[in-house]
Parts: sequence; structure tokens; C-alpha cells
Amino acid sequence: MSFTNREAELAALDDWWRRPGAQLGIVWGRRRVGKSFLLSHWGAGRRSVFHVARNRPVAQELTAVSAAVARVIKVGRRDPTQRPFVDWDDLFDTLAAAADREPLLFVIDEVPELLAADPAFASGLRAIWERMGDSKLRLLLCGSAVRTMEQLQQERAPLYGRATLRLRLQPFTPHESARMLPGMAAADRARAWGVCGGMPFYLSLWDPADDLRGNLARLFGSEQALLLNEGDLVLSTEDFPGGGRQRLPGRLLRAIASGNARFAELKNALGTDPTRVLQATQELDLVVRMSPVGSTVDSRKVLYRVADNFLAFWLGVVEPHRTAITQGLGKQVVRDMEHRFDQFMGDRWEEAFRAHLVRVVDELELPEPVVEIGRFWKTRARPEEDPCEMDAVALMGQSRRVALVGEAKWARSEDGRRVVRSLARKVAECGLPVDGEPRYAVCARESVTHTDDDTLVVTAADIFG
Repeated sequence: MSFTNREAELAALDDWWRRPGAQLGIVWGRRRVGKSFLLSHWGAGRRSVFHVARNRPVAQELTAVSAAVARVIKVGRRDPTQRPFVDWDDLFDTLAAAADREPLLFVIDEVPELLAADPAFASGLRAIWERMGDSKLRLLLCGSAVRTMEQLQQERAPLYGRATLRLRLQPFTPHESARMLPGMAAADRARAWGVCGGMPFYLSLWDPADDLRGNLARLFGSEQALLLNEGDLVLSTEDFPGGGRQRLPGRLLRAIASGNARFAELKNALGTDPTRVLQATQELDLVVRMSPVGSTVDSRKVLYRVADNFLAFWLGVVEPHRTAITQGLGKQVVRDMEHRFDQFMGDRWEEAFRAHLVRVVDELELPEPVVEIGRFWKTRARPEEDPCEMDAVALMGQSRRVALVGEAKWARSEDGRRVVRSLARKVAECGLPVDGEPRYAVCARESVTHTDDDTLVVTAADIFG
């Protein structure tokens, strides 16, 4: 996999590297988001020691670290492979001495694994770090268990305030994801993003020379398929509240993926109050809480969705067929997945449309700065009343007036004037503050016909080009 994107993250790492004295950094993010790949790419050409921790006794961990150190630096007359470091103090004193005159990078990947075997590591590291002084040692702690990595940085945690770099990696945006899929038509890039989301690892597995059905068959369609059980691995990475016998996080995510988007629906599906597990999954970026733009926080107005495309696709489309796939019905199942894809993609396409508006908002030359872009729907509409659902609404200025409204359909083509007429009626009935005529945006997969000059036309070529 070639390296692409992450310009802002690379710049932050470069700035951190140039600072004087010993520097501690924390890098974290969900499984498969590309943390290790980023650090190995950035560390190439620098004097660096990389170590991947495992849940094993401390003596075995230090033996593995000793071997990694021996490949990079000379430790006087000592051969660390023959005389491993006896404790963390021994290791860090050696690294600090080696970084006396020129910087040395030390990366500990999968820190949560290390903490599971040695819970006192963070406390010990705090004491060690206080004596690093003017050493040019650069220590990066990296991990995929988001909850554990964030607990390291909490106010009462031993390492609180010690880190001079805090870098949480997020999945790629739709536009960034497209850069990992060169040579593909824009609509095919959109399909790949619809399944893989912005996770670099999943995108790297997509075969640009194959169509949607072929990729689904290769990634999910057999018992040996690489991603058939990937959703289970994603869910097992985190230490969820309620993740014991009740298995609430998995049940919650499956309930959302099957169409239960409101709090009351989720409470009914789980048979218990979902407040705590909703909060936990939102903190881990597994669930997104959505409110209508321009509204105050009201639990009755909130909708929940699975944040990540891949996990949503796996839970909603792949997992229900796992038994059939293992029985040998993969070819039949993949045909069903392909048929269901367009329906699944509708909601994800709307999200890609909103992300595109955020990316190009500076180019739209709207009268005032845009302060919010999101969905809108009336939450207290009477049965005979139109809820005025709009896929994208941009609010501007202190008055939060409507600046732009848009609709996105995962259809090959849309009639722009028809869509604009519908949007104009909804703007008039929605109750949001409007001053004059807002700008309209229409999004379809390949083309938008019959448009006025002022209508913003968005296609897959714009989002994924």
C-alpha cells in the first residue's frame, strides 16, 4: 500500500520532532485507521526504534524491546540481545544516553496490550520521564483501543500533562479516500467508499480492476474471505461499558444498523436504558448523534447512525449472511449484497454530499460565514404535515439564517429543476430563518439535468474526482 493523505498529521509530527528537549507524544485511533503505517512512513530516515507490544510478562516484553534497540544503536560494550534490559528504568536510561546529542525516536505500538500485562507501566513512566531533562529522546505511545488511550490522558492519569503531541487519527474523508483508488471511475470510487468507508486498510484491499460484485465476493463471499469476520475484530478492540454478558454495544450497533434510529426504538430493542452505551459508542466514534440543524439539544429530535461505512455495511448487509456463506452459499449471498447496496448507499451518499459541502464552502461565496451544515427534519410534524426533510442545510451568520439547501440521491441522474422546486417549498415550510432566496444544491451519481445557472450541481466526479 502506497502512502497518501495525512498531510496535517505529518506536519504535526514534524513540528513535534523539532521541539527542544525530551518529547512525549500520544497517537491513537480506531483499528485499521493507519496509525502504524503513518508512523513507519514518517519515521523512515530518522534514527528510530519501533516496538509492538504484546500482552506478555514484562521480562519477555523487555527482551523483545532489547532486540529492537540492538538493531539501531550501540549500547557501549553491552549486547542487549545477550543481556536484555532488566526493567523500564534500565531501558529508558539507555535510550536517553543514546539521544544525548541527536534525536532518537522510540515508538511503542499497541500500548493497551502492554498496559494489560503491566498496569503500573504508566506510573513508572511518569517518574522516568521527569528525569529525561534535555535528552533528545522522542517517545510515541500508540494504540487502537481508543478508550484506553484516552484514559492515559485524563486529568488524574499518571501521564496527564506530559504529552506535547496528542494526535487522534480519523478515517479519510470521501475526497481523501478517492486518492487511494487511482484509475477508477468516480462512481466506482464512491461504491468502494460506501463499503470501506475512510479506513485506509480496507480501501487498500479494494481491487480497482474488479466491479462491485467481484470485490464483495473476494472480501466477504467465502469462509476464507479476509473481511468476513472483521466486524467482530473491530468490536472486540474496545473495552465497552456493558460489554460483558449483556453485550450491549454490539446489540446497540446491530439495532441501529437494522434501522432503529431513535432513543425510544433503541430502548425497546435492547430492553434497557441505552444512555450509557450510546455515550460510550459516540466517544469511540462508532455512533453519530444527529440533530436537525438550527435546533436545541432535545433527545426527542435526535437520530443515531453507525458512523463508519464499513461497520454499518458489515452489520447490516454481511453479518446476517455469515452462516449461509460458511455453508457454501457465498455466490448467492453476494448477489443479494449487490442488490441491497443501492439502498444501503443512500444514507452514506448523503453524508458524502455534506462532507463535500464542508470542503468547498469557501468557494461558494455566500453572503456570511457558514456556521453549521447538517440535515434538517421537522420532529413534531402532524401526520398530514410534510416533515420537510432536507439532506443538507447550511446556516450562516449570528442569526443562523439558511444560506444553502441541498438534496442528494444515489441515482444516476436527477432533474435539477424538479428538486429545486421541492426544496423551495420545504424552505418556506420548515420554520428556519430565511432572508431572501437561499442557494440550492442538487447531487446525483453521474449527472443533474435541467438546472439553473445558480444551482450548485454535485456528482461523484466532484466528491470523488
